[in-house]
Amino acid sequence: MLLKPWRGTGTALRIHDELLAHRPEEQISLLVNPQAGNGKVKALYESWGYETISEQQPSADGPVLTAMLRAIRRTAPSSSGPPE
Repeated sequence: MLLKPWRGTGTALRIHDELLAHRPEEQISLLVNPQAGNGKVKALYESWGYETISEQQPSADGPVLTAMLRAIRRTAPSSSGPPE
């Protein structure tokens, strides 16, 4: 979580991407409580490219969590035509 002055500046995404930049894995997964922040936390991860793959309830007395997945290295769309 970032302090308020840093929220909405793209800093969280830059930190996230830097932490993943040198990982050897192709994909990253996470569990998020879809109710956290009135759905804002899940929406944030979706805006970062995560996709919902399932719902899980790791403990009987805990909340149902959303399992999300994304590629660690997202590729930029390729341009049409040969390189210059």
